[in-house]
Amino acid sequence: MFRQLIPIMFLALCALVPSQARADTRVTVHDFYGPNAARMRADVVSLLERQVGVTLVSPGEIETTAKKLGVDPFSPEGRRMLARELQLSAWLTGMVKRQSGRMTLTLLVFDGAEHARIGRTQLSGASLRQLSARIKGQLWDKAQQVILGAAPPEAAKNVTEVPAVSSAQADQTDMVVSADESDRNGEPRARPGEALRVFVGVGSPYRSLAYSEAVTQNLGDYQLSGTPLADLQLALFPMRLTTNSWISWLGLDARVQLALAAPTRDRDGNQFKSRYDSFHVGLRARIPLGQHYVSVFSGYALNHFTITPQASSVPAPAPSTDYRSIRSGLGGELSLTDSLQLGLDAAYLNILAVGEIGRWFPRSTAGGVELGLFATYAITQGVHARLSAAYQRTFFDFHAQPGDKNIAGGAIDQYLALSLGAGIQL
Repeated sequence: MFRQLIPIMFLALCALVPSQARADTRVTVHDFYGPNAARMRADVVSLLERQVGVTLVSPGEIETTAKKLGVDPFSPEGRRMLARELQLSAWLTGMVKRQSGRMTLTLLVFDGAEHARIGRTQLSGASLRQLSARIKGQLWDKAQQVILGAAPPEAAKNVTEVPAVSSAQADQTDMVVSADESDRNGEPRARPGEALRVFVGVGSPYRSLAYSEAVTQNLGDYQLSGTPLADLQLALFPMRLTTNSWISWLGLDARVQLALAAPTRDRDGNQFKSRYDSFHVGLRARIPLGQHYVSVFSGYALNHFTITPQASSVPAPAPSTDYRSIRSGLGGELSLTDSLQLGLDAAYLNILAVGEIGRWFPRSTAGGVELGLFATYAITQGVHARLSAAYQRTFFDFHAQPGDKNIAGGAIDQYLALSLGAGIQL
């Protein structure tokens, strides 16, 4: 009897293996969009990796195959060709939104044959952590029917369409994607990352000029205690509207600081007007690392400070400066929570010109460094408040010689500009 069962068991096992192979569903999880999209995508990928009968195709394999075929992986036609080439049954993407203090993930499922939307599921939570927990605990129950029922391209004609997951199945707090946020298949049009950041703030600058080894009697240290300042910051990454490849990391970075003229007096009671303004513009490569960013930047910078005596017969207590430099450095942005971000820029200033101080000390050489700090807090999904500080330190070696009109060993010129404002990140 036992010998008769062996062939039957063998045949059953052979039938089971192909059946299991056919049941395997090849799925790719492509880009997610919106705040903390990378973390939400990672949670979905981690969930699918644990499911029996699901094989994940990585974005790297998608990009490599897209290059080989010469297709756009963001277009419906390109995705249909990729699905045929890689035998994809389902294509997943998602959009994260923050509204009224809640985080919502909308997961969209497209079939491999026609890249038509066959499912839509929403989850939401009061915080990023809560939404992440709901993805791990609820998403598979809501979406498995659609994902496992999706057919690869060659079998699509023989498969009855699987009904999409109804929005009624989602939590009552789930949001509905509006028409202007999706294309005709229901897929978000936007690309990940921020394409535009604009901030406007008000603050005050502070200046301290201190000489070392001053010999000439009229050389005295100078300080500006503060005056109203307008601060405008702009960052533009235009390719983030169309792609998430490395070219989307490149953008324009600019800042303008303009201060009102401030009255000052020297130790003899003479009155002067002081004015400060600062500009920089350049290129920045902002590279995503999960929820965080590192950046490399370089450009042209100008820092201008004038001291004008009210009486022409009174000499200025300190020279006016006109620092022009090539500003290059590194930066980092750290996401502490889904709302709070801290950033740091550190730059070296290759000084090209120094202005009037160069005429006071004709053999002077100069260099400079700059540090920038900021904290950004999300008030709404697109509106953010920002507190920033910019510190610049310019150091001189005057190389003075006997007979020069002004003699000193060197000087340290320091600026600190503080500002508080608000702006948009899109």
